[in-house]
Amino acid sequence: MGGLMVAETDIVAIGDSLTWGYPFGPRASWLCLTAHDTGLAVQNKGVNGETTGEMLARFEADVIGVRPAVVTILGGTNDAWQGVTVAKVRNNVQAMLDKARQAGIQAVVCLPPPLCLREGFISQAFLREMSLFLDAYRDAYRELAQLHSLSVLDFYRPLLEPGSRWGRAEYFNDAAHPNRRGYQEMAAAALKLFKKLF
Repeated sequence: MGGLMVAETDIVAIGDSLTWGYPFGPRASWLCLTAHDTGLAVQNKGVNGETTGEMLARFEADVIGVRPAVVTILGGTNDAWQGVTVAKVRNNVQAMLDKARQAGIQAVVCLPPPLCLREGFISQAFLREMSLFLDAYRDAYRELAQLHSLSVLDFYRPLLEPGSRWGRAEYFNDAAHPNRRGYQEMAAAALKLFKKLF
């Protein structure tokens, strides 16, 4: 197991709807698809609509209490929706990383997928504003991962339209949530990393 602690649960994924698998449910999530391909024991702790602050509030119960070998942390899209500052989001993720390290759990920092610029109930101007927040969060996540020598799971580039900063329409169900194909792309990215970790 590459030096990882022996645990009944290999991976706990804490996050929002992008971890839960909205709108299809956990069985369609990137985590479940990856577990199916690897045989890893996983727990999906994604909660629809949550911010990084809400993830931090339940980190002890949902991650430390499970004592997995690895925790993946994927958040920020709902923070961007609410306009939460980069400093606040960075501090929330830093606090989760600290808790994981103190518990001997290896943390993986996830980069949120891009947004998809499409017509719908969200204005394109608001999507552009959200996208700027997400860009800044990703930069902060990369810095944290480098600072603590942690693995980064990039869900941004695999869903990106080449030559653009927006998601490929064929991978998205709406402006923020992947469709089944999108979750399959996320699973492929996770599979590459988990094969290195386990």
